[in-house]
Amino acid sequence: MKKYFIFFIVVFGLVLFSACFNDNKSQNETIYTPITPTEQSSNNIPQKVNTLKIEILHFHPKTQCVSCKTIGAYAEETVNTFFSKELNNGRITFRHVNYELPENQDLVMLYRPPGSALCIGVYDDQGHLYIEENFGTWYRLENKDDFMNYLKQLVDMRLNGDLTK
Repeated sequence: MKKYFIFFIVVFGLVLFSACFNDNKSQNETIYTPITPTEQSSNNIPQKVNTLKIEILHFHPKTQCVSCKTIGAYAEETVNTFFSKELNNGRITFRHVNYELPENQDLVMLYRPPGSALCIGVYDDQGHLYIEENFGTWYRLENKDDFMNYLKQLVDMRLNGDLTK
């Protein structure tokens, strides 16, 4: 009897998890399209879009490590240095987002950062939001100029509608 009860609980849990997962997936696909390296060359993600605006979000916890602070500071400096015109006219927005705060949970649910992350959201003229978590910046923290040049080039590509890496 105990074996059947455990089996029932496991099956019920899997069915419940599957229903929740499938429901969230269908809702999220109508809101945004994530850009991942494996999907970038697939037909699901266009290589070129008409970019309306870009969001650059530095997701972080309340207590940040040195790398998290650095990536946020370098990203903000890059955007302020190279994209002041776009910041002023609203074509680019930059924010530091504490993912632990309740008031930021809508952004967290939309972008789904795995923890500390630098995410870029590209809004196109068709009402789509293409979201990517950028990993390349993490590998450039030791060299500020390299970091800034890399992020500048990436943001320039996104402003021009280029969603490739």
